[in-house]
Parts: sequence; C-alpha cells; structure tokens
Amino acid sequence: MNKDTSTTMLHTLQALQQQLPASAQLQALAAAIRDQHGAAVQAVIYYGSCLRSGELEHGIADFYVIVDNYQQAQMGRIAALLNQLLPPNVFYIEHVYESAEADRATLRAKYAVVSVSQFLYGVSGGWLLPYLWARFAQPSGLLWVRDAQIAGQLQQAMIAGLRHFLSEVLPLLPTQFSVRELWQEGLLRSYATELRAERLSRIRALYDCWSDYYDQQTAAALAERGDVSRLQDGRYVRAMHADQTGSANSRWRQRRWLGKFMSVLRLTKSLFTFRGAVDYAAWKVERHSGQPVQLSALARRWPLLGGWVVLWRLLRSGSLR
Repeated sequence: MNKDTSTTMLHTLQALQQQLPASAQLQALAAAIRDQHGAAVQAVIYYGSCLRSGELEHGIADFYVIVDNYQQAQMGRIAALLNQLLPPNVFYIEHVYESAEADRATLRAKYAVVSVSQFLYGVSGGWLLPYLWARFAQPSGLLWVRDAQIAGQLQQAMIAGLRHFLSEVLPLLPTQFSVRELWQEGLLRSYATELRAERLSRIRALYDCWSDYYDQQTAAALAERGDVSRLQDGRYVRAMHADQTGSANSRWRQRRWLGKFMSVLRLTKSLFTFRGAVDYAAWKVERHSGQPVQLSALARRWPLLGGWVVLWRLLRSGSLR
C-alpha cells in the first residue's frame, strides 16, 4: 500500500465531505438524534438519497450514528442486545424546524445506530457482506463528529472499505473496463445482497452523481496494483486469473443468499425499534419501484403476522428483489 496514494485518497475524501451540505436543518436533525442517545454519540454520518438530491424537506434523510457502546446509548437492554447481535438498530425521528427565514417544517429521518468498533471493522472490509463497506465506499458526509481523532478513524476506514470494494469487484470485470462499468457492476452486486426496491436504472445512475470523485479515488487505488494498467483512452486493462474470478463469483453468491436472509432478520428486528416501520417500508417500495403497496389492517396491527403476507406478495411481483 503506497503512503502517498493513501494520503491522496484521504485528502480527496476530506475535500468531498467538506463540500457536502451541512445546512441548519441538517444540524438540527443531528442535534435531535444526539439528544436521543446522549454522550455516547461519537459521530453522525449523512448518506443516501436526500444527500444526493438535496431535497431534505420532501424525503426521509438517512444517517448512521456511531456510538461508544450500546449500553450507554440510551436504547434499553433488549434493544442494546439486539444491536450487538445484529447491527445496526434502525430508528425513526421527526423534528419540527423553525427559523426566522422559513416557515415551520417537519423534518424526517431514519438512522442506524452502530458501535464504533463494529462500524470500523465492517466499513474497512471485515464483514463478508457489503452492508457497510459498499455503502461507505460511496460519498457520505460527517455531519457531526466528537473530535478530529474520531473523524480521522472513520475516514481511514472508509478508504480501506473503498479499496476492499474495488478488490472484490475487479475479478468480475472483463479484461478491459471503464471506471463507470466497475462501479455499476459493484453497486448492482451490492444492492442484490439486500431486499431492495430500487430499479436497476436507478442503481446504475449512482455513479453519475459523483463521477469525478469515483474517477479520482479509483485511479489512485488502481495505481497501487500491479495487475491493473491504465490505457491512453482512460479505460483500464487487468490481468485475467480464472481462479480469482471463480472465487469472487462464489463470494458474491454467498453474499446474495446470506444477505437476503440477514435482511429479513433486520426487517423483523426493526418492527421492535422502528415505529411505523410497516408504513415506511410500503412508502419506500412505492417510491423506488413505482408499484402500489396495499397494507391490510392485520399487517398494520400485527406486522409480525400480516407483514409476511405483504413481503411474499412484493417478492412475487418483483417490487422487491
């Protein structure tokens, strides 16, 4: 691993994060979340569709909340145990925002809580599933952080995760490829390890949101490798190793099936931590798939019973994959 390259990648990430929105509304949401979990909060990370679109008032913002440990994060013993066994726990919050320049606005967010030790391990590539390392190989913002040391640890882990993402995707590609093709392939594979409602076209378009960032970080990371060369037209060529390709495909198959199972477990757990989880899930599926979701009274009142019927219908219709 080249020290100069690592420094370049870190500076590129830091520059991007400094440019990302950190509005008063976002800071108000971050403060409201911190109030829920007290002094245990180390950082609040902003990511997801609202970050990409900038339309905070018309969507539900996504955050990761990094805490010292679950016992101190004010969530109760059972929730803390579930968070330790199957991270992260997901919560929902609404915050009424008022300012002299704007009318009252109800801001909405869902946020995942994870301990700093589990986050750093998962983001840097320690987990088999790409739940964290693929998510934070993509741009995200440090909306609030306790101190510079923690910020540095989080950013270093994100860089390590980006490298891991590239290493896991490279063997899947043809001999010659573009940065766009690399990221589209990797993101499609990553999304396929969860129960997602996004259209394939929406996933492929993620690269275009920050293509310059992806190009710069990929160029720096690939320059470290001896098995990849850059061509004059900006494309890349890699050495072909059939055994590496076979191993990579095998790992992604494992991720796909294990990830779907883990998604069902997380959905079940969210019924105990996420108030209105069934209605939120229906709204998100409708938004991303364009397909209406009908919820029965049973599904709303007893989601552990009626929710499985809805889930089965969504899988059969192709609204979830």
